[in-house]
Amino acid sequence: MKTRTINLSRLAVTIIIILAFALGAYPALAVTSPSRVLLSWTGDPATTITITYVDADGTTEGFVRYSTDSALADATEVRATAVPNKSAMDNDGARFTATLTNLTPATTYWYSVGNGDTWSAAQSFTTAETSPDNFSFAFFGDIQVTQSAATDFAAWGKLAEAAYAKNPGIAFALQAGDIVESGITTEHWAAFLDNASPVFSKIPFLPTNGNHESNFLSGKPELYLDTFTLPTNGPRGFEEEFYSVDYGSAHILVVNSWVFSGEQRLTAAQLDALDAWVAFDLASSDAKFKIVLTHVPLYPVHSDNTGVSAREHWIDTFQKYGVTLMLVGHQHVYSRLSPLTNGAPDYEDGITQIMGNSGLKFYDSADETYAERTIYNVSNYQVLTVDGDELIVQTFDIDGNELDYVALTPRASESVTRAEYVDMLWRSVGSPVVEGVERFTDVPQNSPYAAAIAWARSAGIVVGVGGNRFNPNSKILPKHMNLILDRYNAVMA
Repeated sequence: MKTRTINLSRLAVTIIIILAFALGAYPALAVTSPSRVLLSWTGDPATTITITYVDADGTTEGFVRYSTDSALADATEVRATAVPNKSAMDNDGARFTATLTNLTPATTYWYSVGNGDTWSAAQSFTTAETSPDNFSFAFFGDIQVTQSAATDFAAWGKLAEAAYAKNPGIAFALQAGDIVESGITTEHWAAFLDNASPVFSKIPFLPTNGNHESNFLSGKPELYLDTFTLPTNGPRGFEEEFYSVDYGSAHILVVNSWVFSGEQRLTAAQLDALDAWVAFDLASSDAKFKIVLTHVPLYPVHSDNTGVSAREHWIDTFQKYGVTLMLVGHQHVYSRLSPLTNGAPDYEDGITQIMGNSGLKFYDSADETYAERTIYNVSNYQVLTVDGDELIVQTFDIDGNELDYVALTPRASESVTRAEYVDMLWRSVGSPVVEGVERFTDVPQNSPYAAAIAWARSAGIVVGVGGNRFNPNSKILPKHMNLILDRYNAVMA
């Protein structure tokens, strides 16, 4: 009698694919000319822009031409880079990305993408001011699919267009993950791109990934990583899953909270390194407003062990380093909680969590114990306005009706010593041990920071303050943070 061994992982993937097609295959997948353009940032928003697009399968060269003239007169042309696939899935198209640099702040540019023979229609973007104190941006919760990819993504596209039409001054948009229903279904990504491009070829789109992007055996959001070009300033091995962006007086930290699901099979040491990087990133910023974008809510409105794990790992760090607002998704209602500290209302120093929901998938219940506003069964988006010392968050439906409003103020960040700062950086790279390094005289061998400081000294990341001293317990100044970061980046380059 013959027996057959069933590969359960492959069976699971097959089932997901079948379910994805049951939710409505997208009819027009392959592109025949440059299209599906998305903007993002991988550098300074005042002087750079990153453009990603798709061309016909088999295209080997890509270019971007740009000018301050709408007719693209005297346009500068730069070569785009082919995006290597992180997934083995067939994306049915050639992806290209290019970052334009040395742009002039607060300036409108026109651009077109193409392969030298065929070009897209000209589109425009505007660079940021150098240090804006007053600006607005948008936030979209989960998109996903309920019945039909074609229908549901078209509905979301109309919501995005309505948001941009009502708020033409928004500088960029954040998105909370679960962009698609099935992360391994290229038709869903094609439907998303076709409906995102009309708006997000004009302003940058900065997402995080959710559980529905992470349907691969690796636990990584592979097609998500193929689709977007995002900052690579995150921890090694998790670039574009974790990253941060500074815009004016706001520091935006984007994290992959789905790492706590166990799908990536991370070790305790790897999770500690991610925790240390999150702390290091927030401690490095002196921005007035610190905002965290995460898919899984740290304060779930339905039971969720992944959210509880994320809270156990990160909430103390968010509290310590001055996070004002967490933007989340995952649970398909609009929910704005009271400012919380350790799970209890705290209107003096608590962190506010806002859960958005921009798609057509809805939950009809939620834990409203700490909710100040809950909205069911309505697709919505948020407009966030930084106005000096105030962060205003407004929630709208597709018709522009205001559904919720809240004004937030900055939260103070605790000071960090020189030793603590180096220790966070050291743990974020896996706590490497070095031997035979001359010690600073004021860092004894039994110091809890001795190994971290020895590593940083051996790599040339720190040089001390003179006289073979480090001043480990003194408060670190922003200029010294920048020096350490510059040296670290040079070492890791």
